Amino acid sequence: MMQITAVFNRHCLNDVLRELFDNLIEGVTVMDVIGKGSLGIAEKNNAPDLFPKVMLLIVVSDNNNKKTAMEAIRAHTQDLGHGAGKMWVTPVLEVERIRTGEKDESALAQPAPRTTPKTNTHFTAVDTPSS
Repeated sequence: MMQITAVFNRHCLNDVLRELFDNLIEGVTVMDVIGKGSLGIAEKNNAPDLFPKVMLLIVVSDNNNKKTAMEAIRAHTQDLGHGAGKMWVTPVLEVERIRTGEKDESALAQPAPRTTPKTNTHFTAVDTPSS
């Protein structure tokens, strides 16, 4: 298992997410961040010139999903020139789905679809037996 971390311009986010979701990679975390790359630092009013970006975190179970996710990010951010962003991969030792206790690859898998349809049934004091 590995985590892909990508930092890139916010206006690319919807296209990247759409491509990930189309490829069944749905477990993502997105954060607004600021920072600077390797272009040097310019100061305005004694403050460093930092640029707003988004950081995307994705944990995948295998190399195929890693390649798919990285290509989805690259496809929508690579042509931006300087300041397009960075992405890196780090190993993940353990994952647990909090709700069910599933671990590792099974915690990353999408849950099976419901066998019974979810209904919007609700009860009020008028229609609930009180015996």
